[in-house]
Amino acid sequence: MEQEKKERVWIWMPPGMVRQADAAYPLHGLASRSEFVCKAVEFYLGFLQADSSTAYMQKTTLAFLEDQLTKLEARMCRQLFRMCVEMSMSANVSASLIHGLSDETLQALRKKCVQDVKHTVGSIRYDKIYHFQNPDFTEEDDDTEN
Repeated sequence: MEQEKKERVWIWMPPGMVRQADAAYPLHGLASRSEFVCKAVEFYLGFLQADSSTAYMQKTTLAFLEDQLTKLEARMCRQLFRMCVEMSMSANVSASLIHGLSDETLQALRKKCVQDVKHTVGSIRYDKIYHFQNPDFTEEDDDTEN
């Protein structure tokens, strides 16, 4: 489908509204003031021509929510990536300091860690892990309060 040829039109707008449009269009990924005005007119025409303005608003609200969820997903993926990098660094540091662990011991540790994460719903505390790894460590040795 070919795009309809554009036509130059003159409109009168208060200077404050022009400033708002000029400030807003780059924030919404639009290339120009003209594209911004076209989108605004398209939106308003859709609102006016809809059989039910409620149905139109639901459609636009859904589009907005989908956009927000997409942005949230991207932020969560970036954060998970950062966490994985940190975990990889910790694992590499730990592995470089500990020698002689058997494959069986590592497999048992992996099973224990999976169970710990499932049991705590991801809320892992270093002091609990330290106590597990060092059974001679006692609560009296711990100077911090909970």
